[in-house]
Amino acid sequence: MPARYGSDLIVDLLKVLGIEYVSLNPGSSFRGLHDSLVNYESGRTPNPEMILCCHEEIAVAVAHGYAKATGKIMPAIVHNVVGLQHASMAIYNAWCDHTPVMVMGGTGPMNSAKRRPWIDWIHTAQVQGNLVRDFVKWDDQPVGVEAFPSSIMRGYRIAMSDPGGPVYLCFDVSDQEAPIDKEIPLPDPKRFRPAAPLQADSDAIKEAAQLLSAAQNPVILADYVGRNNDAVLSLVALADLLSIPVIDCGARLNFPNTHSLNLTGRNRELIANADVILGLDMTDLYGALVRTDPNTHESVPATKPGCKVINVTLKDIVVRGWTSDFQELAPVDLPMVANTRVFLPALAEEIRKQGKFSKSVVEDRRKAMAAQHDEIHARWQADLKKRWDERPIAPPRLAWEIWEALKKEDWLLVAGAFRGWPSRLWTWDKPGLFLGGYGGGGLGYGPAASVGASLPYRGTGKICV
Repeated sequence: MPARYGSDLIVDLLKVLGIEYVSLNPGSSFRGLHDSLVNYESGRTPNPEMILCCHEEIAVAVAHGYAKATGKIMPAIVHNVVGLQHASMAIYNAWCDHTPVMVMGGTGPMNSAKRRPWIDWIHTAQVQGNLVRDFVKWDDQPVGVEAFPSSIMRGYRIAMSDPGGPVYLCFDVSDQEAPIDKEIPLPDPKRFRPAAPLQADSDAIKEAAQLLSAAQNPVILADYVGRNNDAVLSLVALADLLSIPVIDCGARLNFPNTHSLNLTGRNRELIANADVILGLDMTDLYGALVRTDPNTHESVPATKPGCKVINVTLKDIVVRGWTSDFQELAPVDLPMVANTRVFLPALAEEIRKQGKFSKSVVEDRRKAMAAQHDEIHARWQADLKKRWDERPIAPPRLAWEIWEALKKEDWLLVAGAFRGWPSRLWTWDKPGLFLGGYGGGGLGYGPAASVGASLPYRGTGKICV
């Protein structure tokens, strides 16, 4: 049975996509959609549950945290021009954090003859998406109810495709409230799903395998690998295969801190001594490979001459010119565009296939790295002991006290890297325990993202911090 109004069709499309929640701060420009979420019912599947927020920036941050915890889309609905301006900081956070968020909005009637005096005029833009176009993957303002299915399906696929990111869809209030006088078929979501993950060129994988197998002092730098739990397990397998130390740069939990090859904390020494460096999903590869003078801000290479750099990233696909979130361009010997979830198993398999690494070198390196791992953790424990009685309370003690309260619970650290102390003092022994930072450095992310991340765990006993 066809939907009765345009906004009813939007709700049906959200249900087709399996969307369970929407976050919103109520506004008149999407009054039709709000009404449909409350009153319109179709089929046995319940409408998405509304998470009521007191600010649009909070609504988007809730959706941001939910997506990082689940890998699924949660629309955030914002009120025309003013709500979109409120939401813009949170949208930028999601953009920098490569997180899929579907931001939806309404606009006053584009047909000016239907606008109420004053209010509809100041809350209507020619193309509302212009406000955020420089930091979303795509925006659309479909005209006519018949265009809704294509707009929503395309927005979903673009947001969810690698690398993930926010999209913005704006629906004219007149179209939301327009009666539907003919059947508009609902699309099959399986035919609009994101494409398979990108894989690197086979010759490049072979070259990377050769470089790592022949290296005496290889190092892995990982930043966003942990957005996928399987990729973390594949990274552990690769590191174990060649006894390669891993530096976790912290955008997600990329490598267990209990693993003897986690050498986070010896970054400078390892990078200075490396002959091959493998960067994986790095936000700022250049920054990791230089030393910066704190007074002059001048940078000099932190690597030794002849060090080969391999870089595997998806960031090149979403570079925009408005902001410099792309960071300084790093010189790289072997660049690859690939999803690390599929790249890492392929690289490990190629290394095994070639079989050119020295088992004795690998075993000696394993013992040396394990000793350094133990030294790092002993130093952190010593720092904790040294700062235990500081007033006001020192960050390491606060992190430790929270850990003492949490360690027997089922927990998830959503936000709050807390100067790195949880990653040093807590037991991070499996993927998915830490969801990383806010992305764009904007305030307000943590509390709202924690609400969003906790939604799928309601009633389970999991504690989201």
